[in-house]
Amino acid sequence: MLSLRMVDRLLACRPFTPVLIGICVGISISLIVTNAGNDSGCMEKSSAFFGDIFDKSHSVESLFTDDSKIAQDENTEDLSDYDPRINLAGKPHSAKKEPQTLIRPRYLSTELGIKEKNFVAVLSSIKQIPTLGLAINETLAHHVNRLAFFVEVVGNDKLDVKTLPIVGFKDSQQGLLTLHTLKYLADKLAVGYSYFFLIKDTTYVDGRKLDNLTKHISITENVYMGLPGTHPTSNPSVCSLDSGILISSSVLLAISPLLETCTEDFAFNSDDEKIGLCIFKALNLTCQSQVQGQTFSTFNLDAHISDVRQLEKIWESQPALSNALTFFHARETSYFFMLNKQTCEVALRNIKNSIRDLESSILRLAPDAPGGLEAVTWPIGYSPPSKQDTRFSVLHWKYFNETHVFFDTENSVVKPLSGPNLEDIQEVISAAVKSVLKESPELSYLRVVSSYKRFDPTRGMDYRLHLLFKDPVKGKITVRMEGCRPITHVDTVPMPYVTESSVVHIVLVLRDDDEIAPAERFISSFAKNMMAKSDKSELTLVLLNRDAGNFKSLAQTLNAQYKKQGSKISILSSKISSLNRSGMDFIAVDLISSKVEPGTLIFLCNPFTEIYPDVLNRVRINTISGWQLFSPIPFAEYNPEVSFPGLSKTEALNISTNQGFYDVHETQHISFYMADYLNARKTFEMEQPLVKSDRDLQGEFSSPHESILAMFTRMRQLHILRAVEPHLRIRYHERKCETRRCRESFLLSQGTRSQLAQFALDRESPALTE
Repeated sequence: MLSLRMVDRLLACRPFTPVLIGICVGISISLIVTNAGNDSGCMEKSSAFFGDIFDKSHSVESLFTDDSKIAQDENTEDLSDYDPRINLAGKPHSAKKEPQTLIRPRYLSTELGIKEKNFVAVLSSIKQIPTLGLAINETLAHHVNRLAFFVEVVGNDKLDVKTLPIVGFKDSQQGLLTLHTLKYLADKLAVGYSYFFLIKDTTYVDGRKLDNLTKHISITENVYMGLPGTHPTSNPSVCSLDSGILISSSVLLAISPLLETCTEDFAFNSDDEKIGLCIFKALNLTCQSQVQGQTFSTFNLDAHISDVRQLEKIWESQPALSNALTFFHARETSYFFMLNKQTCEVALRNIKNSIRDLESSILRLAPDAPGGLEAVTWPIGYSPPSKQDTRFSVLHWKYFNETHVFFDTENSVVKPLSGPNLEDIQEVISAAVKSVLKESPELSYLRVVSSYKRFDPTRGMDYRLHLLFKDPVKGKITVRMEGCRPITHVDTVPMPYVTESSVVHIVLVLRDDDEIAPAERFISSFAKNMMAKSDKSELTLVLLNRDAGNFKSLAQTLNAQYKKQGSKISILSSKISSLNRSGMDFIAVDLISSKVEPGTLIFLCNPFTEIYPDVLNRVRINTISGWQLFSPIPFAEYNPEVSFPGLSKTEALNISTNQGFYDVHETQHISFYMADYLNARKTFEMEQPLVKSDRDLQGEFSSPHESILAMFTRMRQLHILRAVEPHLRIRYHERKCETRRCRESFLLSQGTRSQLAQFALDRESPALTE
């Protein structure tokens, strides 16, 4: 066996340079060499070496074939000048197993497997949706996670109700609504909900009891629950669909592969049997009325009541009524609302009893708790009043009587009570008077002496009332009462999903000559902050009774300069005879409505505004088509002659209590979608048609609303969001006011109380010295 060391010794003999060595142990060895010299001694040594290994009778020449001799002759050239070539093809080698990237779902609930609790499926018909369907939706939808109606569509049936979630099935073979519903739930909703409750449109459901029932059943249990009723031709017990059927998602997923065969096998069975027999075929599971200690109770209205008026009379005498989860055979909407009234009264009574029991428990355990009875707050069980650490966190008490509130804000002295505030005060006073008269019926109420209220974010609204009563013996007496309207349950308002990708169309309306210079500064700021930064926004300058002049050339220059960024400035001129300033905003938006799409996002601005890109992002997020409009509260500058007398006007308007304030009376800044504006504009389109050109405006523009925001407040289907906006700032300017809001805004913009007092003293001091 030729070892490596022996090869090294062979290569050490320089006259022969080995080119290739092929080794095959036990068979043959061949050596190809090139003659690099004429030293025959090395050849003899090599011959002797190979001769010792093989047969000594063979010479060295016998080891070379004819081919090797030819190769020896052809490779006699010097190879020392050749550079090596590195072959990088297919290198480096890729990993045999590619690393798997983790794709996370969009919602944490999906990743953690968290499901909603209850889904209610109502088997109904198109004819019953406008009556019984609406009744079910009003009495049950707010108690469950989701409710939907499932109907069979025959021919060209059309449904007028568009506000309810309805799923329709078209099938040539009628009577398969139940199995179609199960297949729809299994395919689309089984992974999102824990329990599914199937009912008919003649079944009233106590939503509170349904929620309580499913909360006390483990989600690992296969649940097929309802009112048992034995099918006469088969052994397994099936649940009655009239009373409602509760099935878990595990059962629904188990019968999903068998629904096709169940459709064929049980096509002529009743709806109850279709569900029950299919579940029995998949899981060998029969109907249960009790699961994990929870009982399914129901009440048949046909068997006990012939008239809805009897329901209230026999409610207390029939314990099964107050204990029932469902009431079936409610064939009129009056049954639903009467049952809802009775179940709500029962629930309210149970809640009051629970509160009373909890209060007793707190008082019983308080002596053994830290602080003792003195640590118990009133109302019992609620949060104590918040503690004020500094003078800046002191909560303000508002003084009020039966008609007015005093010192409501730092800029208000007296204001009449109206709307919800008046209803709140009246309800508190009425409850206090009833409480006093209940304990002392001999007294007679006269009037409110003095009262205070305070809102505590950690607790609620606190009241302190001094009421004047007349006693038959003692005469007039004052009773001091303390009240609290606690914060109980805070709901999250669901909002549609929006993004920051919408294009904002800023509308700038010029009314007077003194707005020309501020408008030019606004355009320069828009070009610097929005156009140069490729912000998705456009500016429309509406000139009312003004010549385009320099604005047109400035707009053309900036449009050409920032053409690649996609933002632009448009000029719209119109000559009108209206002198109403609030009407000019309506005219401007009317004119723009014919030039943009209904889905355009409009942001109405003031020429004296300093605007930044962050404002537009909040406009995009807070303005939702068909749902909500946004009216930001800007930071308004104080009169510089009052706030900084004798000093030059500052270049930047900073957020400071000495420089300005958040002007809640300013309502001109508002963002909305054009489709929402056109819908709101229809409210007075008969009195004042839409202005699409100068010819459409005949005479004075008349509007029943003082502003666009006031018009939107009449639309109940739209939410209005008002919030302070630090990046929306208004420079101080003189104005011609026609409304109360404008006058209050102008007066407040003159300066703070201390600044106004100092300004008055500075003006009077020269006269005093003289």
